[in-house]
Amino acid sequence: MKRADALLFRGMFFYSGLVLIVLLAMVFVAQLIAKASGPGHGHWTTGLLFRYVALQMPETAYTVIPLALLIGALIWIGMLNSHSEITALRMAGWSLGRLQRPLLGVGLLAALSMFVLGQWIVPYSSLASELLWANAGTHSFQELGNGGLWLRQGPMLIRIQLVGSNGTQLRQIRIYYPQAGMVGIAKQVDAQAATYQNGHWILRDLREYQLGDHAVQISTAAQQNWSVHLQPETLRSFAHHTRTMTLQSLWRNDRDLQGGVLAMNRFALAFWQRITYPWVGLIMICLVVPMVIRNPRAGGAYYWIAAGLALGISFHFLTQMSGFISVAGGIPPSLATLTPMALYAALAWFLYKRHI
Repeated sequence: MKRADALLFRGMFFYSGLVLIVLLAMVFVAQLIAKASGPGHGHWTTGLLFRYVALQMPETAYTVIPLALLIGALIWIGMLNSHSEITALRMAGWSLGRLQRPLLGVGLLAALSMFVLGQWIVPYSSLASELLWANAGTHSFQELGNGGLWLRQGPMLIRIQLVGSNGTQLRQIRIYYPQAGMVGIAKQVDAQAATYQNGHWILRDLREYQLGDHAVQISTAAQQNWSVHLQPETLRSFAHHTRTMTLQSLWRNDRDLQGGVLAMNRFALAFWQRITYPWVGLIMICLVVPMVIRNPRAGGAYYWIAAGLALGISFHFLTQMSGFISVAGGIPPSLATLTPMALYAALAWFLYKRHI
């Protein structure tokens, strides 16, 4: 590696790392303040608070590394421009692509680090922090939203309110059996609990409503076998955020749900985001370098930091918006994740072509 390559690489690595440390420190302090009062139940000490926030730092690093690369590139290239080093390299015959190469080396190293974080560290640290927040794992049941979790298997409609014990225990289950042609409800079953034992489900403390033309027949039972294709692993995935899952888990849950229980985009979107997000930093580097070199005197370091923050926030807003549309069924998850990246990559290519 030539001295100029080494200089560009080291500077990019140093300033991106410095920005990353500053961002992590800011989030760490903010989380300490926000979570100081604890989850509102159970025993919450200063030691548990620091442990909880520390367990969230891998996920925070995964999220802000592209922003650190963006701001680090802006600061470093801006500094080189202010001292005419970039002009000297250009006079020596270096093209814009040649200038970007050492910086992209840092971006590639960051992308590999993000893959390691996303696959082997964040799923476990985030899950540990969630369990710690739930009073060190003793809060055994997770609420599945105000309306509960709705599933469908064949004609049967299922609503589950609480899930616990790694998906093997359910609470407040309601099952609807529609009439032929979906013209009405033939039967409704309310169960207080359900347990997964020996490969099948057992409903407990249930009440069955048989809806006739002129009357409703009500019967009760202490327990009853429940014939439903619903694995504890799938239910467990609804009790935790998708960040606590590996790529294999996201793929398996999406395949299982699309295959029979419920067609939805939540896991598919998280799967595509896990694959594509590590490459965002490379796109940001390609985008900002032509901007700084084309306008070397525009406002100094503070100007470029503000511009970098604006770019990062706009990209985050665009990906969030497309993700919401995808979950609602408006666009495929792959398109929701690739479109923002394609737009920013196209803008980087436009700036590159205008510069050369």
